Amino acid sequence: MSCFRFISAAMLVLLLSLSSGAAEVDQFFGIESTRLTDATPALDREVRSRLKRALKRANRNEPHLKPRKVQRVPKQSHCSVPRLYDSVELLLARPIVGQLESFAEKSPDISRVRVALSDSVYRDFTWPQSPSLVLSERVASVIRVGDTLIGTDKLGHFFTEGFSYFDETRYLDRPVDDALLFGEWTESVYFGAQTTGVYSYADLVANFNGLRFWNRLLVHHPDPLTKKLPEPYIRCENDDWVLAAPFTLAGYVDPAWNESVNCSSFRTLRLLESVLNYGQACRAEFLPWDKYDAFAARLFNTAGPGIMPDYLQPEVILRQRNPDFATNRVMRWIRDFREGLERWRLRRELSGDKAP
Repeated sequence: MSCFRFISAAMLVLLLSLSSGAAEVDQFFGIESTRLTDATPALDREVRSRLKRALKRANRNEPHLKPRKVQRVPKQSHCSVPRLYDSVELLLARPIVGQLESFAEKSPDISRVRVALSDSVYRDFTWPQSPSLVLSERVASVIRVGDTLIGTDKLGHFFTEGFSYFDETRYLDRPVDDALLFGEWTESVYFGAQTTGVYSYADLVANFNGLRFWNRLLVHHPDPLTKKLPEPYIRCENDDWVLAAPFTLAGYVDPAWNESVNCSSFRTLRLLESVLNYGQACRAEFLPWDKYDAFAARLFNTAGPGIMPDYLQPEVILRQRNPDFATNRVMRWIRDFREGLERWRLRRELSGDKAP
């Protein structure tokens, strides 16, 4: 098979597997926060309801069965930690489009602004350059949490990718850097740069705060941001899991979740220029540096809209995540494949190739 056909086939596989897996949000549409009512109460109620359902499920256990195979079984009091995490994951961390993301997009109790792809700053993206965004036309709605405008996609990142961070560190027994590298990898490959063309720092902030949420369920480790032991959301009492503290998004959401404050980078100059045509500007002066301290350098973009830097390319991140596997030969192969894929995208675009 020729290199061209090989890359084309790989691109088709990428489209089939990932076209619905990533969304973007346009926060440059001139949306005023005063136009939206605060979604925090409705979102908090939904999360608390789901946590109660998760605890009810977790308190029914049969040790010899895998957690998600258990439906109705006799009640046994074990306070199983794996069962608890599995139950909360099932109720709050659905892959692709998370439950709270769907709730925020559909609930009549949530005030939101929708921006169609054809009206967004991404309107000139083509399917070879941004397959998952253009083919799915998934532009997240904008909602208000407290005084901060965020995309509904950030709720999926918070719960689902936050759990991935938690699992990547195996419940924070390993360094937080493992989670950050995992997030940078996903944003540089299948949740961002290679599928939508956008590397979102605001997504990484939502992911990181999701890690904090998952750790706070039981608080087996200090909060990675504050280094303190907060009150856990859940405790074991009389051999049952019970809610111990009320959840609220207010402790997690801040301006760094807003993509017009914590601006994205773009995979290519072509994509960057198409966005800048619509006057995208960053308000980085509102980034909460004091809150994130040493993590800010990994989570904030202070340079404004630009091209994704080389140190965030997949082969570079892979070497940091797995130096034994990512030899020079492997890194060259990944880089050559990535660059070849980019040439293929450009040829398809210049030939006027329509979306399949």
